Amino acid sequence: MNLSQLFMVGLPADNDLSFVREFKPGGVILMGRNARPFDEIAQLSRQLAEAVENIIIASDHEGGRVQRLKEGFEVLPPARDVASLGVDNVRQVAERVAKEFKGAGLNLNFAPVCDVPTHQGDTVIGKRAFSTNFDEAGQFAAAYIEGLQGESRVGACAKHFPGHGGVGVDSHFGMPTFFGQRDELEPHLKPFRASIQAGVSAIMVAHIAVPEIDPSGAPASLSHPLISGVLREELGFDGLIVSDDLEMGALETISPGAIAVRALNAGCDFLLFCHSSQKAIEARDAVEKALSDGRLEPARVAEALSRIVAWRRAFAAVTQS
Repeated sequence: MNLSQLFMVGLPADNDLSFVREFKPGGVILMGRNARPFDEIAQLSRQLAEAVENIIIASDHEGGRVQRLKEGFEVLPPARDVASLGVDNVRQVAERVAKEFKGAGLNLNFAPVCDVPTHQGDTVIGKRAFSTNFDEAGQFAAAYIEGLQGESRVGACAKHFPGHGGVGVDSHFGMPTFFGQRDELEPHLKPFRASIQAGVSAIMVAHIAVPEIDPSGAPASLSHPLISGVLREELGFDGLIVSDDLEMGALETISPGAIAVRALNAGCDFLLFCHSSQKAIEARDAVEKALSDGRLEPARVAEALSRIVAWRRAFAAVTQS
């Protein structure tokens, strides 16, 4: 097993590929620090594809305040504004994003946002959400997925399961907790159900605790009841499950190695380390050790790797051909 393939990593600000060539990750995420003009991003993607065969190249390209790549790309309004012009407009915008991504060599967009902001203390979602109505948010998310994954074949990733709109803490800085009962969580799952029905290629799991589902207080990203129970079994999702960035403030009291092992055991397939190459190495080494001492089953790792391979067959190989 090439355990590095379980990881998606960030690049340094100078876009140096030394670590990628050595570590051979399964994917790379382009952040704002990596933004360059369109032609330079396309060249970077070609270099990444040469460094790692069929590498997954992703970015956050929602529009509004979360769009990392802008120069030479269409600068998009927030999702709420896109949705205000109707479902067809959402689909058409996604088709244009997919065409640009394919031209620049990217194959995974961390969008659509499926969160519905209902908490009065919300500071992180806002107009990133298509709607404040759960059913409408699902309809728009499905249209976005259809547009992105259509003719240009760029993978969509619905986020942030089980829904960041019902909490008042930003997981970049602390641990959000959804204090509602199971029936109060259910509406927040509607956009994810709609995304799954639309064939979404991946779902990103957030660092949000839901004590009603997992009394241990573990965030969804590290929670077997939430990932394997709710997302896999109840919602029936069989695609790629990606963790949110495992270097975020919500997890700062846990070591990178422990986080990686727990995330895999919970059911995550692809582990996201956006900033520190050293933490990615520490996490990979911890996974190897956990396999050797029995804390992590080989079958669970093989399952995760097989989903990454399947995703690549469907999207990465197509976009880099």
